Amino acid sequence: MVKAGYTDRSKALQTAIHSLIDDYSWKTNNNAEGAGAIIMMYDNHIYNQDKRSTQVQHKYADIISASTHIHLENDNCLETIMVKGDIKRIRDLAKHLSENRGIKSLKVNFISVM
Repeated sequence: MVKAGYTDRSKALQTAIHSLIDDYSWKTNNNAEGAGAIIMMYDNHIYNQDKRSTQVQHKYADIISASTHIHLENDNCLETIMVKGDIKRIRDLAKHLSENRGIKSLKVNFISVM
């Protein structure tokens, strides 16, 4: 518990419960509002990945608050897209981004707004 950064069991349980609720909301709730980040790593030279990602993101401008892009080694790029709004739209954005062939990894960190 201390190694994970928690000084007491209550705080660890509270954090775990919040994480469980957010995960459940992400998987099952279509009417929730929330915020989060979509983090993806991709090869920017495969199938015009940069251009395709930008085109997809323009269709979801209503839920995208900001994005960052950094160049890693070789052809790999890391992009973080901060989102806020309807959970269904956030899910759709993540799905459309993941359909691009250059994506090596895509993860969504979602927090429900209650």
